[in-house]
Amino acid sequence: MLTVLVDIDDTLVDTTRRRWAAWRRVLGQELPLKIVEGHRTHDILRIYAPSNRDVWERFWRILLCWEEEGIEILNLDTPLPHAAEVLKRWSKKYKVVYFTGRSKNMYDFTLDELKKFGFPVENVDLAMLSLDDWKMYLNAKASAIQLRSKLFSSIHARYEIVRVVDDIPVYFSVYKKFGVPERIGIQRSKIYSRQEYLSHGATRVVNKWKQLRDNGD
Repeated sequence: MLTVLVDIDDTLVDTTRRRWAAWRRVLGQELPLKIVEGHRTHDILRIYAPSNRDVWERFWRILLCWEEEGIEILNLDTPLPHAAEVLKRWSKKYKVVYFTGRSKNMYDFTLDELKKFGFPVENVDLAMLSLDDWKMYLNAKASAIQLRSKLFSSIHARYEIVRVVDDIPVYFSVYKKFGVPERIGIQRSKIYSRQEYLSHGATRVVNKWKQLRDNGD
């Protein structure tokens, strides 16, 4: 069956307020929301805790729910408007595979969240990074794009992927390399320009899921 591959965090689900809460906890100080909205994760670390490995690791331990505090702030996530509506329509024609940088300990949490927000969860697949993958990343033994490529490769081997949707521009170089015909960028306009998505291999960039809904995609 033809497959649509869709990223979760900040593609379907807005995690801004959860990341904001995690940063405030690990930094032990107030942080303007606009900093989290307008900066990459590495940039926030560089500004507020340069070269502080403990802060970096604890941020991810909370965000990935390796610590109880992470579970407590999951309810700060919100769905992006119209995304569930579009995914439901796609699920009638395609196999939907969610893929995410979340680690596998969050499997049930993630399915419950998708269901709560109205995304299709029947006859779908959910591909996630392993704990070992994350340990490699946190120990600087693998980059984010290497792990994304590894995860994508495992999915590509099992499905005929005709469309991929993501919010991180650099990942589109992976999708282009594997020959996915339709590569849609959900633009995080406070951080990334439209050109960043296109230059890395996106075939289309939209600001909102409403554009995909209204275009009949």
